[in-house]
Amino acid sequence: MRIRALVGVACVFVLFAGLVAVAADTALSDHAPIVIGSNYEFTPENGVVAGSGKVDDPYIISGWKIDAGYSRYAISIHRTDRYFVIRNVKISGASQAGIFLSYVENGTVRDCEISGNWIGIALNFASADLIKGCTLSANTDGIHLYFSHDNQILQNTLLKNDTAIWLDASNNSDIVGNEISSNHMGAYLDLGAEGNLLYNNAFVDNTHNAHSVGVNSWDKDGRGNYWSDWKAIDANNDGIWDSPYVIRSKGDQDNFPLVTPPKACGKSKASSNN
Repeated sequence: MRIRALVGVACVFVLFAGLVAVAADTALSDHAPIVIGSNYEFTPENGVVAGSGKVDDPYIISGWKIDAGYSRYAISIHRTDRYFVIRNVKISGASQAGIFLSYVENGTVRDCEISGNWIGIALNFASADLIKGCTLSANTDGIHLYFSHDNQILQNTLLKNDTAIWLDASNNSDIVGNEISSNHMGAYLDLGAEGNLLYNNAFVDNTHNAHSVGVNSWDKDGRGNYWSDWKAIDANNDGIWDSPYVIRSKGDQDNFPLVTPPKACGKSKASSNN
């Protein structure tokens, strides 16, 4: 009787979970790929549901499901400096990038689900932008920055991508609190990418965790990142391994690698403001 009862409960739970997933997906409305080429193209036709583009009232693009159908981009925004937020959008099928921000300032992408694209989110000559609380899975690259500086990549979940986070010639960005799991490459910093800060991230079961050719910081205030392939000695039981995690043989290293994954890591811990 106990086994039958447990099986019955399990079946009800699976059915309930499936119904919740279907309901969440149907709450989104289908939308064609969105192309915005200036500050004046933030319009309802381009998916804007609220806002005026000001710092305290950003444009909101929200509630959409976009299958790009192998178009280059699902959402492309170019040469803007108005404040905007892309949130609660599900994207797939882009041949170049699910979300492409080019020469863009003051943009936020948060709480989006982005899978099955060549690049999930691409920043090109973009600055002062935020990517937070998104789930990026099964893309060739999860997040890729080209010549983009002073951005923030916070509390995202990146799994089963070829490369989770790739920075090319992109400097002075914060990469904090992300769950980077089961990717071929976790974080790849190339073409002189330097001055970036990466800490409080969880690198779990990646084929290669990190690669860097410039000088970057992998810890702050005595805390680094969690690396699932690293075990040393924690003599004082402070939760920090006593030996650094070397990113490359000469240069970058995590001086304070964490014994256990950070608690506030990935989408589940991201706040729900703007």
